[in-house]
Amino acid sequence: MSIYLANKLLYSGKLRNYSVALISALLVYIFIIVSVAYINNKLDNQLAAFDLNGDGIFSGIEITPDQEKAMQEVIADTGRTFAPITGAIFCSIYFLVLWLVLTVFPQVVKLFSQKIT
Repeated sequence: MSIYLANKLLYSGKLRNYSVALISALLVYIFIIVSVAYINNKLDNQLAAFDLNGDGIFSGIEITPDQEKAMQEVIADTGRTFAPITGAIFCSIYFLVLWLVLTVFPQVVKLFSQKIT
């Protein structure tokens, strides 16, 4: 029953453009968040490879130029930290532009096709 209701709302004339734009924006946001999580996990794993005794603290022979480079890559990127915020802003703008295109473009095409005939 709920699948029927969701399909009815998604494909109804009034909610169709809004729904398509919203679902698309949400998928883009999810992609951004998953990508950031993957990159964080990858960098953390690269850094953890230098922790020889597994205590989570780098000391003595664990500190090498390669370890310092890996540590710098983990701690220096604020883009990953602010990705949920900037992703939300980007997806809001993306949603608005997509919704306007889906709503206005068919009307413009209809208007021009009436002028030609």
